[in-house]
Amino acid sequence: MGNNRILIVDDDPGVRDSYKEILYPTCAENIVARGASLFDGPTQDTQPVGQKQYDLVLAETGEEGVKAVEAAVEQRSPFAAAFIDMKMPGMDGAETAKRIWAINPNMKIVIVTAYSEHTPDDIIRVTGRDDLFYLRKPFNPEEIRQFARAFANQWNIEMERKILSGKLAQANKELEDMNKRLQERVEEQAAMLVQSEKMASMGVLSAGIAHEINNPISFVSGNLSALKGYSNKIVQLLQRYVEIERHIDEGKMDTIPALMEEIGRFKDDEELDFILEDIVNLVDESLEGTRRVSKIVNDLRTFSRVDEAELKCVNLNETMDTTLNLVWNELKYKPEIIKDYADLPEVKCFCRKISQVFMNILVNAAQSIEKSGTIKIVTRHIQDGRRAEDAHVEIRISDTGSGIPKKQLSKVFDPFFTTKPVGQGRGLGMSISYDIIKAHGGKITVDSKEGAGATFIINLPLEAKL
Repeated sequence: MGNNRILIVDDDPGVRDSYKEILYPTCAENIVARGASLFDGPTQDTQPVGQKQYDLVLAETGEEGVKAVEAAVEQRSPFAAAFIDMKMPGMDGAETAKRIWAINPNMKIVIVTAYSEHTPDDIIRVTGRDDLFYLRKPFNPEEIRQFARAFANQWNIEMERKILSGKLAQANKELEDMNKRLQERVEEQAAMLVQSEKMASMGVLSAGIAHEINNPISFVSGNLSALKGYSNKIVQLLQRYVEIERHIDEGKMDTIPALMEEIGRFKDDEELDFILEDIVNLVDESLEGTRRVSKIVNDLRTFSRVDEAELKCVNLNETMDTTLNLVWNELKYKPEIIKDYADLPEVKCFCRKISQVFMNILVNAAQSIEKSGTIKIVTRHIQDGRRAEDAHVEIRISDTGSGIPKKQLSKVFDPFFTTKPVGQGRGLGMSISYDIIKAHGGKITVDSKEGAGATFIINLPLEAKL
């Protein structure tokens, strides 16, 4: 049910009684008839007993009407509407309406006025609002009932709308909160997946580096073992020469020939001439092994340095070579690496991230080659125009592997897409690579035919456009 509270403001007690009987019928039909006569309406239009009743408050003056509205607002039982006589002693209807709206701007107000009284424009100038309703005297009681029904229903509709609007706002807020939590969860999961992919890449990288370091360490270790044996024999030889020196100091010159003969036999038996020659080779090999280990460690340090928050000016040819050294264990058995490097200007970028892109493409290329093939790396400095921003660096990495079916080319950079068997790839490497290149203001594309290899083309501006 709508708000059925109606305020009547009229200085004529007979009119107030008529409002009461029109909107609050009783069994006294003669009073209803009197009201109809008063408002110049036919008696047959009056409603029968039992029609909808309204909670009426009757006020004799505008001041009383204003006080009634104040009390209603304080009690949180506002009026839905008011019927206000325009011509009253003291505060007239227009001023009364203005004062009432200052207290409760949502009330509907009907100004009851004779044709000879104020025009609507006059009343609007006083109230400052143009949403007034007017009822001209004389009027039919049914007009009063229709206004009352409409205002009560409208009040209810507006209140329901406000309630629904509040609920909708709350629902929207809850939905926004839920979306925010969901977004945070998605970002968290995405970060975990990206980290997982990085860890998988680092696993491949670590295994390759361990293998590459293990080889030189193994032969250095073997050479050191051999050198230890050689050193023992040389020590024994030196001990024999020390014995000869002692005999000479003691004047035992007659024992010298026998000792020299024994030294000769020892040198022949232990192959000391070969040992002395082999020592040089063992040292050279060991130095080469330590140099290889040092280079791998330096390349790894270059790759893993913490430069996430700082752009670096780097030569991408050098970055590519560093990456090749780090993933060499994945490349050295199947593909032949062909380099076609051009002189490149330095590119301002996140070096580690670009190296990660190179690593993802190179490892994928090697894995796409079943037995043997080639990986060709071409770098070029491209100048499309005269402006500095027209220059960029292009890197092409081509392989002779299995290639990518045409229908799958558009999905290569999609998250979780992979052409590898189940369990051998998460499908995030190329998606991460795409995001890295895009974040630098660059572009990465792929050209491939099934069975004819693939070419990844990377274009990077000379300065990252972040």
